[in-house]
Amino acid sequence: MGRPVRIVWRKRRWVCPEPTCPVGSFMEQDEQVAAPRARLTTRACWWVVEQIRREHASVNGLRRQLGTSWRTVWEAAKPLLQQAADQESRFEGVTTLGVDEHVWHHVSTKPIEDGGRGPKELTGMVDLTRHEDKNGNLVVRARLLDLVPGRSGEAYQTWLVERGETFRAGVEIATLDPSHGYKNAIRHQHDQLQDARAVLDAVHVVKLPTQVVDEVRRRVQQDTTGHRGRRGDPLYRIRNILRAGQEHLTDRQRALLDAAFTARQDHLEVEVA
Repeated sequence: MGRPVRIVWRKRRWVCPEPTCPVGSFMEQDEQVAAPRARLTTRACWWVVEQIRREHASVNGLRRQLGTSWRTVWEAAKPLLQQAADQESRFEGVTTLGVDEHVWHHVSTKPIEDGGRGPKELTGMVDLTRHEDKNGNLVVRARLLDLVPGRSGEAYQTWLVERGETFRAGVEIATLDPSHGYKNAIRHQHDQLQDARAVLDAVHVVKLPTQVVDEVRRRVQQDTTGHRGRRGDPLYRIRNILRAGQEHLTDRQRALLDAAFTARQDHLEVEVA
């Protein structure tokens, strides 16, 4: 278990005696074992797909586990991934829809056929519908639904229109990042998800307030000391503690916070933030 296995398959060659046969002879094939001219078995190909989809594995990491090349793994997985992407059934049962922007790369935006990596900015749609686990608890198993070129409300609106009225009517909750473009795609002038409740996604609920606290800490640090944070500065010592939830703090961390807040009167602004 957990180790690649090399299979040796001695194939029989079949000869057709019919003179008009365009093939003449051919090797036996069984796609339940492996596709024609494949370097990986069918079972190994689906294992690769599941590792990519469920475990967020990289192709490079999978080729190391299988003891083969990057191209061999990718050429085996690509048709199966394309087949899954073409199945409209993946959009069924979505009641909680998430959307977020994604930067795919930071290099040339030339088309792939011209040697580039294609679009740089993408919009990703994710299924965040809750499902019951084996214990009867409602859990979220996030599932990527689609990636489309562009990082704007127009890209999101176009995708929603393409999904059809049945899909849009089934969405009860739409989670968004703070971008006004995505919000406008489901509200105001476009009104694609008029019956869905719009909520801010959990990542930004945590990220934005934490970012504000950090900006206040750095500003107070600069105003009171005239320089950026240094090792012995009270506010600099608590920069990471400020990102943690109060319920997770140790006694030592609480003591560091109290010491930093009481070191100077100006530090009260950080405590309030």
